[in-house]
Amino acid sequence: MRAHTMLAAVSIAALAPALAGAETIDVDSTTLLNLASQTRGGVPGQRFDLANTATAFEILSLSARDVKTGVADDVGFVLKAWGAYDIADRRWDAGTPSSFNADLVTAYAQGRLLDRHLTLRLGRIETAAGTARMIQIDGGQAVVLLPAGFQVSGYAGSPVAQRFATRSGPLSWNPVGGDLATGGRLGWSLALPGAPGRGIDLGASVNYVTDAGNPVREEVGADARVKLWEPLVVSASGAYSVYDSRLAEIVAQAGWTIAKPVLVEADYRFVAPDLLLARNSILSVFSASDRQIFGGGVTWFVSRALKVAGYYHVQLEPGATEDAAKYVGSDATARVEWQRGPSTLGAEAYYLDAFENGYTGGRIFGRRDCGRAFATADVLAYFFRDKVNGQSSAVTGSLSLGYELLRGLSAVASGQAGVTPYMEQTYEFMAKLVYGATYRKSEVR
Repeated sequence: MRAHTMLAAVSIAALAPALAGAETIDVDSTTLLNLASQTRGGVPGQRFDLANTATAFEILSLSARDVKTGVADDVGFVLKAWGAYDIADRRWDAGTPSSFNADLVTAYAQGRLLDRHLTLRLGRIETAAGTARMIQIDGGQAVVLLPAGFQVSGYAGSPVAQRFATRSGPLSWNPVGGDLATGGRLGWSLALPGAPGRGIDLGASVNYVTDAGNPVREEVGADARVKLWEPLVVSASGAYSVYDSRLAEIVAQAGWTIAKPVLVEADYRFVAPDLLLARNSILSVFSASDRQIFGGGVTWFVSRALKVAGYYHVQLEPGATEDAAKYVGSDATARVEWQRGPSTLGAEAYYLDAFENGYTGGRIFGRRDCGRAFATADVLAYFFRDKVNGQSSAVTGSLSLGYELLRGLSAVASGQAGVTPYMEQTYEFMAKLVYGATYRKSEVR
């Protein structure tokens, strides 16, 4: 396969020096063929055209750890890449007019120095330091462990653009599209004796992104996680847009374990959707109103085989106009899952009451392992409060079959079909070959 050959050659060549001196090598490869129908053109209320797509994918991940260099305590290399070839009609979401597409997801070198108190990464990296929200950049990151539980991290680079195309915000798919991103986090941790994870973790962070000198995102934030005794865990985070002088997001969660079989959770979220997007994104003008969601749930571990859970939230979202009162909506989820030996069965129920629309729905799923083989089945149905494109429901079902051919090598075939408001009959078929293995130095040939 062309994508497979090119990706393997490029990836192995890039990591060849590291592979020779690495103590541990991890390899993961997924080759798959996806057959599906996609909509083309049309507007709501009118019939859509359909295109049959057939796309071959190759997803490859290589990492070399514990590379001996004599300079750092630990050196490693990570590379993740993918390639795709559209055999039939091109997918509408391919992103380019070419039938062949490929890209690097991650490609960086990492070194730990000064008795592992300093960690450096250089290349295409992903960082989740505070308000960064898993930003992907071409650049570098440094993490410094200081005395008394303090830690400082910082990053700088250019936000990644798809297929190495333009990094201009309006043309990039990156949610923080621009040409320069900088930021970091100052944290303090205190580990306490007792149960695993018991302690305090506090942090303050900043994230700054520009595009040709114009601000894309200017945020400061704070986060905390506190577990002082075993039953209760509390975590919270918040972000403030300095440029807009507005709160962008607040998230708070608390979990309380009652006599071990019962877990009670409560959560709250405030979000201004437009501030989660880049300022140069056209979508930001359509999401200017904030909303709040609060509620919680209970999970009851009835036995080792049976688990029951239920969640309910109240949603305060914008009304018909800016001056209108908030619309009070809600959502609820109930779930029951039974697992015993090689079998898993479960069912879920959904409910949503939102300003734009609402629905009730349900799901039934199951899995059965038979030695090297497995089978899964899943049926999902939604019934809308208001019709969508003239239809009041959507039903989809999927079936997967897999078999472990050799140790680390598995083959999987799955199919999905259904009826939705946008497609009278939709289908998707996928054949997948997955390989994953870890090699020690003595096993590398």
